[in-house]
Amino acid sequence: MGRGQTRPALDIRQTKVAGMGAGKGSGKRQPSNLYQRDGVFYARITVNGREQRKSLKTTSRREAERRLKAFLAERSPYFGTTRHTFAEALQLWMDAGQWKPKTRVGYAKLLNSAGGIIEHFGSLYWDEVDRGELSRFIQQRRERKSGVATINRYLSVLSSISNHVKDLEGWPDINAVSLLPKKARKEFRLRYVRPPFGDIEAFFSRAPGTFGDLARVALLTGARKDELVQLRWDQVRDGRISFTDTKNRTPRTVQLLPLARLLVEKQPRLPGSQYVFNTRNGGPYKRATEMWREIVIRAQSMAQRDGRTITAMTFHDLRHEYAIRYLESGGSIYILQKALGHGSIRQTEQYLDYLTPETQEAAKRGSAQI
Repeated sequence: MGRGQTRPALDIRQTKVAGMGAGKGSGKRQPSNLYQRDGVFYARITVNGREQRKSLKTTSRREAERRLKAFLAERSPYFGTTRHTFAEALQLWMDAGQWKPKTRVGYAKLLNSAGGIIEHFGSLYWDEVDRGELSRFIQQRRERKSGVATINRYLSVLSSISNHVKDLEGWPDINAVSLLPKKARKEFRLRYVRPPFGDIEAFFSRAPGTFGDLARVALLTGARKDELVQLRWDQVRDGRISFTDTKNRTPRTVQLLPLARLLVEKQPRLPGSQYVFNTRNGGPYKRATEMWREIVIRAQSMAQRDGRTITAMTFHDLRHEYAIRYLESGGSIYILQKALGHGSIRQTEQYLDYLTPETQEAAKRGSAQI
């Protein structure tokens, strides 16, 4: 069948069926979705996770197989649709997308990375992007040492493409990603190895000027790196920061602690710059992650000369450290959820693992305000 032609029948690869043995007295193997009950032939098929069965009302094997083909075609999610390519689906999705520049860059990495979406699925027809092919893709990503979170990002893109095209005329109403087992896609628990207080302060002792202030505010507020790097003066007022351009697109306001407020308000307002934390040349930091990593490496090197070791931490780990310290001080897990901008309380509850049983109970009771 060529591209753009109407697809009249089921692609068996899209159908999960229960195996059945060959019929008695027949040298030809009986179709796996054909079975008998009291001599009468029945057909069965599983589409979108739901099994459907129907009596074919015949005891003739030959007639049953003929009626089985019609049964499968009518119940296929591809029946009456046009056979499209994955490339067509991808292009339609991209043409319709209205994303922020950063989101578009993230999608581009997932699409074009080695062994990524385009390399794996780019030459396939859309109906070939089925549960089996997705499982093979997941296995290949695992062999490339991709973590669960990264694999889920790939699957989210594929799911988004499916949800877009399935509403278009001539496209099958199916999302193969939704057929994958949820357990295999479960996120790992937070794996933040907490450095001692002295190690963290050793990093800050080597953090230069304005960038050191930025990192310290991250530790005192739990704000994400991009939220602080892009922080503008119009977001700061009366000791509060209003984060509007957030990861989950939900605005939130954070009350600054005295030290955090001091660090923010002492920053010079540079002509021509709307940002709070500016580089020497003006404008926001573009290498914050790398700069923090260099600080950590320098601190570790100095410690090694003295025969000591220092536990490394990333810039994002400052957010984790803030959350743990807040709860250790008696803060509420529910208020912390709002401060961090988590969409689910389960996300915030991961920090309870770092607390004593008594502190965990206090956090759940919500005995403090942020």
